[in-house]
Amino acid sequence: MKKVSVIAQCLINEKSFNEMSEAESRIKQIFGLQYADHSFDEWNTEVSLLSAKRFISVVANSSKVRIRALIQELWHY
Repeated sequence: MKKVSVIAQCLINEKSFNEMSEAESRIKQIFGLQYADHSFDEWNTEVSLLSAKRFISVVANSSKVRIRALIQELWHY
């Protein structure tokens, strides 16, 4: 599962977005604004399904999903 999809699933679960494509587009937009010196495609690597499920589960217990913070969290996965 790509990192963008992991974060998008968190946003879908939080009900911030209804469609994965909308959530992924917003994440890519925020990445471009916040990390203009970095490549989205290089950051957006595969995360193991087990790691993705754990990450999504942990984020589900959060009161608010913060895209920038999640991008940082997944940076070195």
